[in-house]
Amino acid sequence: MEPTTSASTAPHPRRTSFDALALWALTITASLAAVVFIPSAGIPFIYSKVSVLALGGLVALAFYVLARLTRGNIIVPPMALVGAFWLVPLAYALSSLFSGVGIMAGLFGNALETDTLGFMIILASFASLVALTFRRSSQYRIFFKAALIVLGLVLAAQIVFLIIGNTSESLSATANLVGSFADLGMLLGLGVALILLAFRFLELDERMVRVLWAIEGLSLLMLALVNSRLVWVLVSLVALGLFIEAIMRRQGTSNDDDLEGGSLVSDDVRSLDNAPATDPHGLAAPLVTLVAALFFVIGGSTIGTSLANTLGVSYLDVRPSWQATFDVGSHTYAASPLFGSGPGSFVSEWLKFKDRALNETVFWNVDFTSGIGLIPTSFITTGIAGALAWLAFIGIFLYVGIRFLLFRAPEEAFARYVSIATFVGTIYVLALAVFSVPGPVVLIAGFFLAGLFASSLRYGGTRRERGIIFSRNPRVGFIIVFVLTLLLLASVVTAYVVIERYLADVSYQKGTAMLADGDLAGADAAARRSLVFAASDRAYQLAAAVGIANMNRIAADTTLAPSEAQQQFQASLSSAIQASLAATQLRPDNYQNWVALGNVYQTVVPLRIEGAYENAKAAYERAVELNPTNPTLPFVMAQLEIARGNGQAAEAELVKAIGLKRDYTQAIFLLSQLEVQLGKAREALQAAEAAAYFAPNDPVVLFQVGILRSGTGDVDGSVQALSRAVELNPQYANARFFLAVSYATKGAFDQALAQLNAVAALSPENAAAVDTYITALAQGRNPFPRQALSIPPPVTDTPQTRTGQ
Repeated sequence: MEPTTSASTAPHPRRTSFDALALWALTITASLAAVVFIPSAGIPFIYSKVSVLALGGLVALAFYVLARLTRGNIIVPPMALVGAFWLVPLAYALSSLFSGVGIMAGLFGNALETDTLGFMIILASFASLVALTFRRSSQYRIFFKAALIVLGLVLAAQIVFLIIGNTSESLSATANLVGSFADLGMLLGLGVALILLAFRFLELDERMVRVLWAIEGLSLLMLALVNSRLVWVLVSLVALGLFIEAIMRRQGTSNDDDLEGGSLVSDDVRSLDNAPATDPHGLAAPLVTLVAALFFVIGGSTIGTSLANTLGVSYLDVRPSWQATFDVGSHTYAASPLFGSGPGSFVSEWLKFKDRALNETVFWNVDFTSGIGLIPTSFITTGIAGALAWLAFIGIFLYVGIRFLLFRAPEEAFARYVSIATFVGTIYVLALAVFSVPGPVVLIAGFFLAGLFASSLRYGGTRRERGIIFSRNPRVGFIIVFVLTLLLLASVVTAYVVIERYLADVSYQKGTAMLADGDLAGADAAARRSLVFAASDRAYQLAAAVGIANMNRIAADTTLAPSEAQQQFQASLSSAIQASLAATQLRPDNYQNWVALGNVYQTVVPLRIEGAYENAKAAYERAVELNPTNPTLPFVMAQLEIARGNGQAAEAELVKAIGLKRDYTQAIFLLSQLEVQLGKAREALQAAEAAAYFAPNDPVVLFQVGILRSGTGDVDGSVQALSRAVELNPQYANARFFLAVSYATKGAFDQALAQLNAVAALSPENAAAVDTYITALAQGRNPFPRQALSIPPPVTDTPQTRTGQ
């Protein structure tokens, strides 16, 4: 190691070099990832951003390696933080190897999600490359100018999205360039914090002051729409600190005459800073921000919600609670404490250990992929190794940062701003990662800032850069050149793999859309194309679903010759079985793969194909083992038993489903149908009415009573029970629908129409489901069959969305 010229005094002639190309590649990549937006349903939005980050980081790495090879040296900042950046990826690598999840699944997940080894490598690589590449104040200015432009573009785009969202149905008002609406709030909160620090530590011309005030004002308005209490609290803490500091350093405003007749408690009066005595922006900006933040922290549930509703902004940001996350983690640690369940596997642990009480909420069928926060989730998926890695990284960052800013803060104004702003910005993002689940753009912004902070350490006190001139040492030079060459080659191979997996995901997304549109040939081709690029269980699931759809199409096609139909049917069945089996072999821990396999075999159970029933049942039972509290699985098994003709077994499965979710409408309805077929309608009705006697205000019990009364021919009794259920729960869509059926059966078309209109008002999906019924009733026709139990529930009981957290 040889000391080199101090970073603050080193000459830096303007020239294009691989170093400069690496710097620009990093800056452009981070900027592009924040704003890249391809308006196509077939293009994965978040994965596109992650792929940009991965490819851009690899390009920057290649330029950096070429720069080192051509210049024959490596110049580094103090390496404590650069090494700390790699603690978390190391823990993820160990977890991938020893948790049983598999290195490829741990590396990529489905789409390089944030809780994967691959994404953690992206974060560490960006932070390290930034620390190694950015060295001068002029280079720091490039980043902050780019960040300001990106923030302005995000805000301008959001205004356009709000206008379009409130004037047209083609776009949601919560659409944005960053990611989720919550991610938008997190990024804007980071922008506000950096602007406040700029007002405090930089001497700005009037034009820049006006620009920063405009961006901060718009950011605060958008933060009010996002209405995230966590972001408001973090922003208010930054504003409070700066406001107190601004008051403390104001000088010259007191007058000795104010102390006439008194005496000073202390005559040790010193300036706290070399800043101007009065800085209106340094005081006004944090004060305005603090007032706005406290205003919405206190009144966010009322004022913030009202503002969001006025502007047509409504979104859900739902995650498991701290208690639910802890419960899942305790079970995981009991089985695999050292390396956890494996990167990206929180959803599997959630499904195995979630509280059954959640089935009584509107989120009963949500497979959460993360806990309360990203870092707590990582504690579960990577075990003690991951927990220690995160704690060590955060501890080292805080120790180095606080010690540096207290004792070795740069004297030059802009370098000092860089150090303080990047330190505060990194802590802001780490706090978000503890208490929330930031998206990839927010996380890359935080680690970019962490890299800049590590780079700024070279400006502190008498610290000097250190480097290795390996071109002068053949032995050391050979090793370093060999390692750098391997890195260069690895970056090329990795770029190829990233592109392959991205193309695979694009094909999968297009295939899913084609299947929904009924284009079976296109969906099949897209699934096969996705598997050619990169095998995934999702693509195999898609191929199996296409096979089932093809079998149903062939069975319904009367134009085909019997031999040809049989041949095509067998080919589709064989293809679907192979695809679903491949999915279970690739990811045996994913219950959806076993459901897909069971669905394939269940499709042919009515045809009495040997082994179909047994294989379907075995697959569903394996799915139940992986997801024991999901009521849809016993419901599906009940359908299998009905197809087999096992009424008693189906009844038992439906009872299990309703036991897991008491208001499971589809299971209640199917059980009512089954009771009538088994000749138990009277007994079932008596049991339901007994339950209603003890729970007269339970709309679910009343719904079951109404359905069973309709099934036994008591239409008036059905109307009475269903009317009471609707009265108790006006949003009970299925109760309203079957109340409309009962009214129509009695000839009360106006009352039936009123109920269906109320159903249509609950959600667009329900409106589409009842549209044909409404049309018929308006024409004076009864569109319903005489037996109400022959109509499966066509609508969903959808909860209204809420704003904020």
